[in-house]
Amino acid sequence: MRTTIYEQGPPDPQVWEGPRMRAALAARDVGAVFRLLKAHGVSQRRIASLTGQSQPEVSDIVRGRVVMAYDVLARISDGLGIPRGYMGLAYAPGAELTRDEWLAPDGDQGSSWLGTGDAGGEGGSEVERRSFISLAAQAALVGLSTTEWDRIRVRPTTAATVGQVGTADAEALERSVLFYRAQDDALGGGAVRSAINGQLNWAVGLLDARAASDAVRVRVAVAVADLHSVAGWVHFDAGDRDSARQHFANALALSKEAGRPDLAAKVLFQAGRVLLHDQDPNGALKLFQLGQASADDAHSPRAAALLTLNAGWAYGEMGKTAQAAEMLARAGDTLAREHDPATAPSWLAFMGQAEIDGISGMTWNALAAHDRRHSAQALEHATRSRDARPATDSRSRTSDLVAIAANQLRAGNPAAGLTAAREALPAVAGLHSQRLTDRLAWISQAATLYPKNADARQLIADIATARQRPEQAV
Repeated sequence: MRTTIYEQGPPDPQVWEGPRMRAALAARDVGAVFRLLKAHGVSQRRIASLTGQSQPEVSDIVRGRVVMAYDVLARISDGLGIPRGYMGLAYAPGAELTRDEWLAPDGDQGSSWLGTGDAGGEGGSEVERRSFISLAAQAALVGLSTTEWDRIRVRPTTAATVGQVGTADAEALERSVLFYRAQDDALGGGAVRSAINGQLNWAVGLLDARAASDAVRVRVAVAVADLHSVAGWVHFDAGDRDSARQHFANALALSKEAGRPDLAAKVLFQAGRVLLHDQDPNGALKLFQLGQASADDAHSPRAAALLTLNAGWAYGEMGKTAQAAEMLARAGDTLAREHDPATAPSWLAFMGQAEIDGISGMTWNALAAHDRRHSAQALEHATRSRDARPATDSRSRTSDLVAIAANQLRAGNPAAGLTAAREALPAVAGLHSQRLTDRLAWISQAATLYPKNADARQLIADIATARQRPEQAV
């Protein structure tokens, strides 16, 4: 007997690699996915058979019914043979996520994520943030059209004067990336922002200059993407979210063009951290999941571990202890699969055991804000992270100290907590980091547990004063 089409197996895996299909999968637009499958000769009856749905259900989805439930998305992904990472389903099987997490604005909303355009933008509206997620998915997984690239591109204020870009230019650019990354770690974003903007003004001009070879052109594109990544992190640290998003978008577009999905994964982690700081863990998780897809494309356990680790922090902010703990454990296991750590690219060199302890500390710190019983785990990891980091990594060590102070207070150790807090305040003040200044709120929240303690009340007042003082960029 002839086998009917709806009884056949999943579609050819190459179906999922087309640009339009990858964009639809990244946006979790199941209706578009089904319509594209039809164009490849896959009938609704075959889709229904593979996904365990009825044909009328499939028809409703094709006509516009939105699929949001995690279990349904997972069943569709598994039934059709879609790599889970392509739909951002790489984390916490069984997790029930919210409607806002699954829905993103339509792709034709373009670059509304740019917000007001005012310097120092603090995150923009919900629509702007969702639009950025949609654009980030397209830039990282599919690529931007010429028109879309023109809309977001950072251009030089003066034309590049080089006649031909050569190896020496690429090497100089790569050295500058390492320098500014180290300066940012040691001093904070506010101290580096003006200098890196000047460096970028020269660097982006190299993209339009004649290159000595295709290899040089790719090398320059990767270095400029990496510099945009550092610039985005610098602007985020200094409190300028709008500029951070623009640099991250440029970094994603150039990473895709240069064929470096491992760099795109790093940038998506950074962009997700902006949303996490802005108390949008659902949006952050979406970007971390997109980053996981890029890490999978790069076959990079180090990048995958980084994204998994930060997904744990997002779940911690949601108060989802089981999912957070699973992500933290998985990150260590994933990193252990790396064959040769010495071959890691410079933009992922920081991702090691100290980073695992640092983000684990932040995850348990977030959970401790919901339930003080988690303060012991937060203290353990934050202390281990601080001890492992070099003195030159001042910002991370100070961030660990803030978490230590907050969780000593939450753990019922007011003397130790106040001592750590008094050490943290001048350390934060010595950095040019609005992000760390904002994190002092963790200590204030914990200090409210001691309303009769005069030192705790004074600490809260001192932190309020510190947070009102504008960050001074150098």
